Amino acid sequence: MKSKQRTYWWIDAILFTGFLVAFFLSFTGVELHQWIGVIGGLLALYHLLLHMDWVEAVSQRFLKSANGNVQLKYLIDGTLLAGFSGIVGTGLVISSWLKLALTNYSTWLYVHILASIITLLVLVIKLAMHWKWIARAVQIALKRQPAVAYKPTQLQPVPATMQGMDRRAFLRVMGVAGGASMFALLSATKSLAGLQSDVTTSSVLSSTNANLSSVSDNSSYSQFSSSFYSGTGSCSIQCGKRCAYPGHCRRYTDADGDNYCDLGECS
Repeated sequence: MKSKQRTYWWIDAILFTGFLVAFFLSFTGVELHQWIGVIGGLLALYHLLLHMDWVEAVSQRFLKSANGNVQLKYLIDGTLLAGFSGIVGTGLVISSWLKLALTNYSTWLYVHILASIITLLVLVIKLAMHWKWIARAVQIALKRQPAVAYKPTQLQPVPATMQGMDRRAFLRVMGVAGGASMFALLSATKSLAGLQSDVTTSSVLSSTNANLSSVSDNSSYSQFSSSFYSGTGSCSIQCGKRCAYPGHCRRYTDADGDNYCDLGECS
């Protein structure tokens, strides 16, 4: 493998691996997740710069080109560029670094997760289109060819099992990439479901609070309100979401290590 091709392969491998790891927020934590996102965005930009000649050439003759395969690759790469830009952009907006006062934080987080899911699906399609190059690159990178003594060139028939070998190579590449991507997608969809549940819970609590505020301030209401928010009548909570680790909110804290946000526990 040429040095340039080897560089391309390592960049793509690191970018894909980091992208998958970023889906498991419970494993990385918020801080490492954010660093992976920034570094991944820079690697994606570097990847684009390495292929800028191809991008410019195809851009100039995109509509005139009769090669549908090239046009499809161009559209996929454009979608990936938009996807990674959206992921990094929304990630910075909701990051704990900037600490922006967002009234619609859940919406930004929803767009961030949804953009990640769509980008991963498109990335799997791109991997499927380049599976031969990936399989060959992996084989060369991981297997050192031993020195072979010189032998006269002999014509030999093409093995009949070549098609079977190609099929096995395809299954290996897409099995690893597809399996890892499936786990990442399951993690992302679980986060979306949890976010939707939190939004629903928040809406119910807001509606309940509005209804309770219209009730006269009497002893029965005070007793109900105390038990509703604390369950014991001797303590209070600051947030009704009770997010499980790592939560979907930048205010998440867990000083007692019980995997629940302290703001949603009795204090």
